[in-house]
This record gives sequence, structure tokens and C-alpha cells, in this order.
Amino acid sequence: MIIRIVAIVIALAALGMVLYLIFGKNQKSWDQMTEDEQRRKKTLVTGGIIVFLSGLLAAIFLGKKK
Repeated sequence: MIIRIVAIVIALAALGMVLYLIFGKNQKSWDQMTEDEQRRKKTLVTGGIIVFLSGLLAAIFLGKKK
């Protein structure tokens, strides 16, 4: 049960990070970023989505009892 709660908390934190990176007020527009900043932002968003999906899958499959 505790694993399911931890997985959900991690998934929500990752979703919050991704949403902030996409819609945050302090973010530069894509045109104003250098190539390095664009690559770093793509990596962060992709990583956040992967962590979010992993947390959801862990909550679903690890929380089931036999």
C-alpha cells in the first residue's frame, strides 16, 4: 500500500515539473532559446513524462494483490 502512495506522489511531482516547464511564466519562448537550452528542455520534459508514466504503472501494477 505504501509503495502505491509513493509511486503516485512521484508521478504527480513529475507531472507538475513537466507542466511547469511547458506552461510556466518564467520560461523563455522557444525562439529565444539557444540550441543547448532547447536540447536541455526537451530532455527534461521527456524525462519528466517517463517518470510520470513509470510512477503510474508502478502504482497500478505493484498495488495489486494476488
